[in-house]
Amino acid sequence: MSKVIAHELEILGSHGMQAYRYDAMLQSGKLAPEKLIGKTINLEQSIDALMNMDKFEGTGVTVITEF
Repeated sequence: MSKVIAHELEILGSHGMQAYRYDAMLQSGKLAPEKLIGKTINLEQSIDALMNMDKFEGTGVTVITEF
C-alpha cells in the first residue's frame, strides 16, 4: 500500500458480489453447495460434534437438520 499512496495510484475493483445477484448465481446450476456438506446430524449429536471440532475428523461442514 505504500507504493499506492506514494505514487497516488488508484485501486479499482469490487469486494464480492451484489446481494441481488445471489439468486441468479444459485439458480444457474453451476454451483452445487450441497457438496460442501460433510454430514448431517441431529441436535443431540451436536454436543459431541462441538466438543470434537478441534480434531478435524472428516471433510465438509456438519449441518444440524433435526431439532
